[in-house]
Amino acid sequence: MFASPFSANVILAKARAMYGNCLTAQNYLELLACHSVSEVAGYLKNRTAYASVLSDINESTVHRGHLENLLRRKLYNDYNSLSRYDKTVGMRTSAYLVQREEVDQIMSCLRLLSAGRTEEFFFSMPMFISSHTELDLIRMGHSKSYEELLSALEGTPYKKILELYPPDDGHIRITEIENALHSRLTKTLLGIVDSTKGRLHEELVSLCGTQIDAQNVTRILRLKTYFHADTDTIRANLLPSGHTIPPKILDRMLEASSAQEILSLFYSTPAGRLLPESQRALIHDLHHRVPYFNARHHMHYSTHPMVVLISYIIITEVELDDIINIIEGIRYNLSPEEIKPMLVLV
Repeated sequence: MFASPFSANVILAKARAMYGNCLTAQNYLELLACHSVSEVAGYLKNRTAYASVLSDINESTVHRGHLENLLRRKLYNDYNSLSRYDKTVGMRTSAYLVQREEVDQIMSCLRLLSAGRTEEFFFSMPMFISSHTELDLIRMGHSKSYEELLSALEGTPYKKILELYPPDDGHIRITEIENALHSRLTKTLLGIVDSTKGRLHEELVSLCGTQIDAQNVTRILRLKTYFHADTDTIRANLLPSGHTIPPKILDRMLEASSAQEILSLFYSTPAGRLLPESQRALIHDLHHRVPYFNARHHMHYSTHPMVVLISYIIITEVELDDIINIIEGIRYNLSPEEIKPMLVLV
């Protein structure tokens, strides 16, 4: 699996050292006390490890979208710093990470296109991945129609997917496209898991499979609660199984008549039991909370560099989502007590 025990040990040591620089509960309380996006930017620049990507910004004038891109850049920098010690780890996970970013950018472009605001795409596109992706981000940002976006995606596998979902009476079929793109992304992740054996395979099933299945539980809850969807419709909108929820339990969840019944079934599974009791009242983002606590466990106890690396990515992505939720909450004048339930790490 690795070129040498040295490279494996370096990844383990560096990932855990980086994990030690993650935001603390005190950091979150101080961020919640900020009154503007500029204050958040200044705090992150001067008091946290995000200084590595924020050192050149003027926090008083930084655009929210630009700030979020810089924060995400730190995650990519950390990943590159870890994976360069072993190309086996790097090659097997970088394709997935780039593909995930590509899906995010396509969905962002589609939402802006649907709203007639594609010019805003230039503020959100992460140019630091431009050398790693086959997407023509500039051309995507110039698209004024679905057909122009398809043309911008020429030569990529994404064009064939989007061609399957042409606009319906002028309306872009965002939900169907998102499900198709994320299903492809999930298959890429499962391919990484399936290519491993032994204890490494078991830990990756736990880590990655839990992440996938928690997303499916969230989909079941939302489709039943907000759309009153039937079983067949929900099943058609699920991602490929992560294999941490037994098929019989999943069937019972699909047939359940209430959110509480769905959650009770989920908490009876190994994946569901990973979520601490204190977190179970906050069900709107199970797809973040459950993988986070599982990844934290693997970060502390796994001896496999790939598991620790992916755990670090999951943990820092949750941290990034929390920071963005704080920024959005402040932007919309929400109080700290209103923002707190949106955060995983507080």
